[in-house]
Amino acid sequence: MPRFDAPSRCSSGSSVGFRWFGVPSANRGEDLQVATEAFMAALKPQGRVWNPFAERMARSEFRDRVRAAARGELEPVDEVKPVDVRNPPPLYEIRWQDIPVTDRDGDRIVHGTALVRMYHSEPTAVPDHFVGHHIHEKLIDVEDVNRKQNAEIRVALSFYRLGESTGWGIDIDTGGV
Repeated sequence: MPRFDAPSRCSSGSSVGFRWFGVPSANRGEDLQVATEAFMAALKPQGRVWNPFAERMARSEFRDRVRAAARGELEPVDEVKPVDVRNPPPLYEIRWQDIPVTDRDGDRIVHGTALVRMYHSEPTAVPDHFVGHHIHEKLIDVEDVNRKQNAEIRVALSFYRLGESTGWGIDIDTGGV
């Protein structure tokens, strides 16, 4: 059985462009801004509270990691790794392990950390890009963590397939967005 687990472009040491092709959709040039909003939406479930400083820090961590990915500077496995390696197209996840969060549980305030994943593709049609598709908070206190995460990966895969016929909004002839 073939495997599609090549190292990510985001850890190659070479620069690549970033395109967001997920929900919400991004106009050309707004990719990082729209992906940042999707990141924050994933971190704001019912009952979570944010102070302005913590939210600015979370946004900054997200943008810094995506910019490092675009420079090809991510560390394999800790920051980026392949997912669903037995099936094409290969998808990857960029990982945030310890985003500080504050949740309200009734009258109690609980401080903790969140795990966040951004699934992206690296289509052969656009060898100088990586395409973000879906961001979610990885919940580890659910009955079946793998089943839940596989459902999130399927969401990313649906955006990959949706954008395939249009090149994910990337001008394939010039490599521009």
